[in-house]
Amino acid sequence: MYTHQWTEVLIWRDAERWLGRGPDRDSALEDALTQMFPSAAARQLFDRFRDGLQEPARPPAAPVPPSVSTEPISAPPAAASPEPEQPRSPIVGRIQLPTYPAAAVAEARETLEEILKDIQDMRPDFALMSPRYQKVYMLAWISRARSFDEQFQGEHKITVLVRRIAHELTNLSKTLWPGSVQALQMNAVPACVVTELGLKTLHAPKTWAEAHEFVQNHKDRALTSEVPVDDYGWADRARKTPPGPPRTLLREAQRAIEAIAGNVTDPPPRHLTTPPEELPNEQLDALLKHAQALREIRRFIAAEDPETWGAVMGRLRWLAGRLGERLPLLRRWLDPEFIPPPERARTGPSADQVRQQQAAVRAERDALAAADSFDDEALLAFLQRAFDAHNTPEVASLVQPIRPRIDALRPDLFEDRRLRRRLTGLHDVLKRGELGVLPSEGDGDLEEETDDVDDPGAHLVAQVRPKVEGKRVLFVSNREDPDLKSKLEESLGLDITWCDGNARKVQAQCESISRHSYDYVLIATGFQAHNIDGILARAARASAIPYVRVFKGRPLAVARALARSLGVASAA
Repeated sequence: MYTHQWTEVLIWRDAERWLGRGPDRDSALEDALTQMFPSAAARQLFDRFRDGLQEPARPPAAPVPPSVSTEPISAPPAAASPEPEQPRSPIVGRIQLPTYPAAAVAEARETLEEILKDIQDMRPDFALMSPRYQKVYMLAWISRARSFDEQFQGEHKITVLVRRIAHELTNLSKTLWPGSVQALQMNAVPACVVTELGLKTLHAPKTWAEAHEFVQNHKDRALTSEVPVDDYGWADRARKTPPGPPRTLLREAQRAIEAIAGNVTDPPPRHLTTPPEELPNEQLDALLKHAQALREIRRFIAAEDPETWGAVMGRLRWLAGRLGERLPLLRRWLDPEFIPPPERARTGPSADQVRQQQAAVRAERDALAAADSFDDEALLAFLQRAFDAHNTPEVASLVQPIRPRIDALRPDLFEDRRLRRRLTGLHDVLKRGELGVLPSEGDGDLEEETDDVDDPGAHLVAQVRPKVEGKRVLFVSNREDPDLKSKLEESLGLDITWCDGNARKVQAQCESISRHSYDYVLIATGFQAHNIDGILARAARASAIPYVRVFKGRPLAVARALARSLGVASAA
């Protein structure tokens, strides 16, 4: 037993060990017993076994030496049989499990189920976050879950749900690799969240409830960056177009990294097939180029496959740690606060020249479509000019009049490997039907950077809008945001009622939800307190109204969350 501000009790039997903790000896012992006998049936069997135990036989008392006497000593009268002693537990007495109101237990279980649902709903946005953002959200989830296990000690169903949450977060951490998260370990203590957040305090939390409150109160401080970052914690520059087909670049990076470090959707391998010091320089250079490409496509892949992007980046972070000093530039490009230099941006023709190229490509397309026949050589020359003037989704729209010939074209007809990859990507885009919007002749400067991060998700918005247009929506955030409200209404055709998360207003909106005043309830969980989330989730569930978590509520995140809720096939 160990005591220092709290008490630890270790029960050890052969290879089995149980470590219990609590504010005092009895609580620590109860915690250990709960782990030893987690179910009610196991506990009853233990009690029956303990009640059948007998005290070990006591050794007979040493005989009294006889007195020196010549008188015979009469035999003592027969002693009465001693009363059998009541059996006692080898542990101090019988431990009574605390009992809790059924309604309180049911509400706690419901809240833990909501945490699990929140983790699942957040996976796409979570995968796009920087490692520090991921760790802060993990700490918030696990500390809140452990606070219920602490509050309802001995409630097996509560314990099982908390362990499910810890298991889910542990699997995510192995895939996304944000770094060590001590609070997920079985022997974690509440005070660890302070160092995990990189903060200092004179009053470290002593309970998990205090730990969760600490995380919520200091989350903004922990996420503060020395450079401007976006909603996901990255300092990337905005781009008008990706450096290539995002899915193609992602698949290439995934294949290259998996060839060295195993499947990115599985936990990292214990050992690399090829030791880090033996990897050739060419392979290291390729890893660096893939890291650069992954940074550049993050905004564009967000609408397509964010979870794969996060897994590939996570494995790359893991691999960078194994490479050590062999590839310091890789760690630099994996640093979310590193701003890619301007020279990484593509240099090329001016905006006027690009518009002229696009006009020439359209004219050539029209000529091919009008021709009775043309050979593959002419088609390859046209595609090469089209790829120079447009991104792949735009080319997919451009070639619709001659699509049968494009579908039949083999990539190996191109001598240039880059063009073979572009044609493979074009075939993929055509199969999925993800057509881009061709720029008109009156479009403005194509080289001008844009701050609208939601443009890459235009095709997803187009899929979701017909299913939600005109729907009445309650949108809950922590503050008024008229610009965001207008964007969502314009892009998705929603009829939005805004709620700033004030407790009194939320209660009034719960009554509106019960009257079925809304078709959807959207909550920006990236800004909102967990208790508000729980209140609204229960109200929406009771009225059978879809409840959708939309991270920070940006149009792309909202479209992606609604697509997932509606079962739209292309949702990430």
